[in-house]
Amino acid sequence: MGSVGQVVANRYRICAEVGHGGMSTVYLAVDTKLNKRWALKEISNILDPEQRALVIESLTNEANLLKGVSHPAIPRIVDLFQDHGMLYVLMDYVEGRTLSSVLAKEGPQSENRVVDWAIQLCDILDYLHRRNPRIIYRDVKPSNIMLTQEGAIRLIDFGIAREIPDDKTDRRKLHGDPRPLGTPGFGAPEQFEEDGTIDDRTDVYALGVTMFYLLTGINPHTQKMVPIRKINDEFSQGLEEIITKATQAKPEKRYDNCAEMTYALRNYRERDAAHRRVFSRNIVIFRSMVVASIVFALAACGSAVAAAVTRRQDFNLWMNVARQSADDAQSEDSYLKAIEIRPGDPSAYEGLIARYEADGKFTDDEEETLNSVLTEHYQELKDTKNVEWGELAYKTGLLYWYFYQPTGAGSQSLDDLRVRAASPWMHDAAEIESFDDCANAKIYSEIADFQTQIVSKINQGEDAGSYKPHFDHMVELMGVAENEDNPVVRLGIAEMTLNALVVYPRSFRSDGVDQKSMEALAKSARALAQNTQTHNDNEDKTRSDVLATADNADTAIEDAFTDVEGSEQ
Repeated sequence: MGSVGQVVANRYRICAEVGHGGMSTVYLAVDTKLNKRWALKEISNILDPEQRALVIESLTNEANLLKGVSHPAIPRIVDLFQDHGMLYVLMDYVEGRTLSSVLAKEGPQSENRVVDWAIQLCDILDYLHRRNPRIIYRDVKPSNIMLTQEGAIRLIDFGIAREIPDDKTDRRKLHGDPRPLGTPGFGAPEQFEEDGTIDDRTDVYALGVTMFYLLTGINPHTQKMVPIRKINDEFSQGLEEIITKATQAKPEKRYDNCAEMTYALRNYRERDAAHRRVFSRNIVIFRSMVVASIVFALAACGSAVAAAVTRRQDFNLWMNVARQSADDAQSEDSYLKAIEIRPGDPSAYEGLIARYEADGKFTDDEEETLNSVLTEHYQELKDTKNVEWGELAYKTGLLYWYFYQPTGAGSQSLDDLRVRAASPWMHDAAEIESFDDCANAKIYSEIADFQTQIVSKINQGEDAGSYKPHFDHMVELMGVAENEDNPVVRLGIAEMTLNALVVYPRSFRSDGVDQKSMEALAKSARALAQNTQTHNDNEDKTRSDVLATADNADTAIEDAFTDVEGSEQ
């Protein structure tokens, strides 16, 4: 049994216990080498060799099944190892609560929340079902669903998930337990049949049951499911129809796939409208003119409120779809839909920015899309003068500064284009003194002013005195880099710093910067590049180029402090 402070495998320090089950205990652990948080699952000590072999085989199957899976809502299994006779699984850490714990603490959940969660789950399951070979999860239930602090859903524990072959799949390479497994009450009937055929509709069934449990608080394992409106007649007629269809015993009567179920969930209120029209037809004629006028007046106010609520719900829906989607185009489209609904909310723009920088490249097409929506709503966003606007402007500036890659730009013109594009955003951010990165934005804006104005000042003979402040800002930027995790940004800061030391060492000297200060800055930039953890070939190449520039910077600094005769000053 692990304990807080214990170091496992000479690397993973246990910080806290975050979960406990019959066969395992899950800890929050910190990687002492990478300073990264992981979830560390400790498997209970199993003395029976055969049972232990089965557990290891199951975990190995799960790890192999998830190797090719890449979805933001599916935590990865990173490693499987033994230490001092104990078996451990290293996984992505998800900060949040299981929906079973939410239900236990808060009781039955609202329709809006459950529908929102179900739509997110549909996206995750649809991603799994569209793979080749497709993956059937087989264990959708509240205890296997995590809710983050931001309201995003994560699907955990692929212990009984199974790959399903098609005609072209090599069955020898399939992963997952082939036995008829599932959780009683949640698993579809076909999961428990020896020769049962499982497919997308198997997960549709479990999702429908999970929705029922979250809405009513009634455990389907201990009590029989009934239409939700028999439990509470205030439930939506449309939602009742969706759950009833999803949980049909015969698969052919359910939704064919999760995409079809998503559509129904997004439009379930329309079914209610038709239902209400049928029952309200004979009531309208009894309204007097006076009562009608009052009703219409109240309806006008109510419509405005309802419209605002609907817009808010739609905004959250599109935001969750955008965050969860593994498809870049779908994610971009969903963020743009969210922006249309609430153009003054910075979070949708920030989501778009995060998606664009994820692959390390901000392309012309992406820039055109982002610039279009930012320009359209710029004044509305800026007029708020709040913390959220400052953060959005700063993140936009960083996106341009380090990730912008316009077609056809050479290395020199690329740097200039990036800085010029980032500059106005950094200046906007620097004006909002209440947000956390305001000081950093001011550093960037000063550096941008130097880089965009120095050539003109040199041509006019007005550059004296400009170099010492620029050097000081580069020193400050190195401090910013120490708290930066993104390798593109870290390497970008190191490269920019070293390039300045290659180009301007004599100018720095003439403005009063001594040799030791320059050498110390060059050393810091070199160390920054060396200590940056890269993740792909492009980042590896950038780091090699930066380290080569560090050698050139050392030479340039030495030359700057050597007179014509060769004696050092």
